Amino acid sequence: MAGIATRGIKKGYKMPKLKTKSYMKKRASMTASGKIRVARNAHHKCLLHKSKRANKAGAKPQYLNDNMMGQAKILAPYGLK
Repeated sequence: MAGIATRGIKKGYKMPKLKTKSYMKKRASMTASGKIRVARNAHHKCLLHKSKRANKAGAKPQYLNDNMMGQAKILAPYGLK
């Protein structure tokens, strides 16, 4: 049965590398527990016009929920830093 799986593949053939989405690598990071940390939205511009409460909330990290974790792993197949 082992010969059936390798039929037609030349010796020394390597699987092609998967493309990683660069924006995902730059904007997200993996925690030690396996969660994906991303920056909060709207925390880079016009901070003087926002309330102190909004600024403090924007400084906290945000984590992806379970629905988005699967898509994030597709976008970064080799993992995140």
